[in-house]
Amino acid sequence: MSSTPPHHHQLILFGPPGTSKSRRARDVNAAALKAVGDSVIPAMFHPDYSHGEFVARLLPMSEAGVIHYDVHAGPFIQALARAYAALSSAEARGNVPPPGNVVLLIDEINRGNCAEVFGEVFQLLDRDDSGWSSYEVSVSPVVLKALDNELTRALDEQESNGQESDEVPPPLTAEIKRLIDRRRLKLPPNLYLIGTMNTSDESVYFMDSAFKRRWHFEFRSVGFEEVDACQRDARIAGTEHRWSDFLDALNAFILDKCSSPKMDDKLVGPWFIKARRHLARSVGELCAAQVLTIANHAAGVHLQGRGADFSSKFEQGVLALARGLPASAAQAVHALAQYDPKHQPRTFVAIDTDAQIESFRYYLKEPRNAGKLGTNSFIAQLKLIPAEAERWEIDRTAVAGKLMLYLWDNVFDRDKTPLAGLLGVDRADLRTFGQFTDRVKDFIEAIGQRGQAAAARLAATAAAAAASAASDAEPATAPIAPSGSTAANDLAAPQNAGR
Repeated sequence: MSSTPPHHHQLILFGPPGTSKSRRARDVNAAALKAVGDSVIPAMFHPDYSHGEFVARLLPMSEAGVIHYDVHAGPFIQALARAYAALSSAEARGNVPPPGNVVLLIDEINRGNCAEVFGEVFQLLDRDDSGWSSYEVSVSPVVLKALDNELTRALDEQESNGQESDEVPPPLTAEIKRLIDRRRLKLPPNLYLIGTMNTSDESVYFMDSAFKRRWHFEFRSVGFEEVDACQRDARIAGTEHRWSDFLDALNAFILDKCSSPKMDDKLVGPWFIKARRHLARSVGELCAAQVLTIANHAAGVHLQGRGADFSSKFEQGVLALARGLPASAAQAVHALAQYDPKHQPRTFVAIDTDAQIESFRYYLKEPRNAGKLGTNSFIAQLKLIPAEAERWEIDRTAVAGKLMLYLWDNVFDRDKTPLAGLLGVDRADLRTFGQFTDRVKDFIEAIGQRGQAAAARLAATAAAAAASAASDAEPATAPIAPSGSTAANDLAAPQNAGR
């Protein structure tokens, strides 16, 4: 279970790729602030992202061949307006309940030029003890117009709560009105900024220390402690290698073989590849050809002179089908048939029979007695038996196309020797990425075997520790020896001596 994080007004979640930073930002950090739905304003930084896109800008629009300019509010002004509206609405009702929080969620924050994107807004990131910005900034009429548009919309929503209403929107608080009248802005205490960033991205902008000082940084590790079981225990498709064991072994290999001075940048998180859900398939879906053969044998029971022969084939076909299924599914087949090998000659007790044609053991297509089955109803129910359990798998093509590419281009980009050693090939035979992915099966097995071995060692260590603890907990018992004897002197020595 995830612990509730502290409420920092500016927070950046960072770590290797696949450590679920974006999901945690929304589902844990924002949720802890009770900011959901429209109270979470998303933004995505990229190398061409501008200050105008983030704050506000004029955009040309064309209507009936006439070009005019509209003010467009960026995610920063949208979030600020919602926070101002929440404060104003709460004050109008006596702050019961208190104002709701708003989160500006910035994904990939280090892929944009933060100094350029934030511009004068950067000054607002200093907060005082009350949560308001310590300083004010002056803004342009374009920004004020964008804020006014968004405030009108947000206040209407606050008052109507999403429904039609003729009520007058609540007035702005005195502090917010004072700021706007002076063409100034401050961040209110109910506005939070949460960013995410991959430490492994190399084509990113430098984030200077003055900017970083105004943020709290939370590192997301590659561990599986907070990962759902369906992701943690997923198997790599076509193997029995558990994803958590596989990835732990891969990260251990990277730590051992990679020479990068920034090792956190090179590791792989548990969500780097998301497991896919495979629904359980029924016997009818998984074994369609065998079920069809069984149905044909059941129909053949009615052929003159061949009924006994086809009865045997029907019975043998069902038993052969069961032998090819997992144990739980095979047991379900036997239970449906009420299979009893001692009940000769008709071992499927659940299927009704006709005493007048007993030699044709499975002659009845439909039962004549309550609680029994005919061959038709038996086959219909046989098809519905679950042949396999629901499973979660890591796609093998994703291992080749995502994970192996990451290793090739990012982790071992300067020296492929460790990869060649892992696969047991000469370095000269691993000169292209294609040669690497051609060996995806060998790669999965090499890392998977390391993971299984590590898991086995861990289990053995845990078992030994448990046995030792149980041994230490047992009360010491010793035979009573006569006083003064050698045995008595031996018993007087500490019981744990020599352990």
